[in-house]
Amino acid sequence: MILKSHRARRRESRRSVSNGRFGFYLALPSILVLLVLLAIPAVLTIFQSFFIVPPDGVGIGEFTKVDNYLFLFKNEIFWATSLRSIWFALIFIVGSTVIGMAAALLLNEKFVGRMVLRGLLVLPWACPWLIVGIIWKWFADGNIGLLNGVLMRLNLISEYKDFLSDPSWAIWMTAIAATWRQSCLVALLLLAGLQTMPREIWDAASVDGAGIFQRFLHITLPWLRPALAIVTVLNVIYGLMQFDVIFAMTQGGPGSSTTLLSFLIYRQFFIFTNFGIGSALAVALSLIALVGGLIAVKTLYRKIEV
Repeated sequence: MILKSHRARRRESRRSVSNGRFGFYLALPSILVLLVLLAIPAVLTIFQSFFIVPPDGVGIGEFTKVDNYLFLFKNEIFWATSLRSIWFALIFIVGSTVIGMAAALLLNEKFVGRMVLRGLLVLPWACPWLIVGIIWKWFADGNIGLLNGVLMRLNLISEYKDFLSDPSWAIWMTAIAATWRQSCLVALLLLAGLQTMPREIWDAASVDGAGIFQRFLHITLPWLRPALAIVTVLNVIYGLMQFDVIFAMTQGGPGSSTTLLSFLIYRQFFIFTNFGIGSALAVALSLIALVGGLIAVKTLYRKIEV
């Protein structure tokens, strides 16, 4: 009996090891693809940030230790662009989360045409970021833009205004354009979370006399915290690393009013061919995004523990 149980345990351990190897072999192609597309370029970027790379990008030049990073930290343009990127990200994160939450709550209710609206919610999210930028550039155009036409009809403006040429408006218009697309993804993720919440919880709270805001604060939000954690991390990454919408709408202008760190990296790499500084900028942006994501997750999980 003891010998049989020992043999059974050995057989089960061998089976688990073989299953683990089989799973590893299945995941190996994906791991190799991720290494080629993500890990290797990331390591090369970090490596190049410590060198003066030739303009043709061939070979490695002089080793500068941390001079590229010191150049950034002493540069006013870097700090101004970093603050602008953080401000853009805050508008993006708050706007897409609030709008997405409102859309998810609405589409979770039962009404005629709900399924059609859910289907339409996918369309903006399915559009590439560059296409979103082009659409919103036409929408906010100072000559033929629909936005000016609507504002004129509502008597909110007396003449057409080129929002993208105004430094005080350009950052808002680009952030709104990016928020328009991202809020649809947020709505889909939060709606999926709402679909898993038992209706009986809401009904019991209603019977106990809880109002709609009390139910939202004490039932819906706690239930959605895991989804909100995912949403917040995605928003931090997309907000800080946004490039396509800026490129399509303003090219970083007027002046430098919409120049974010991502666009500064583009200029250093592809316009000035300064690969060392560009790589240092990319590493700095990645660290800022990492810190932002960690802060968001830490804050949300701290609320869960409370």
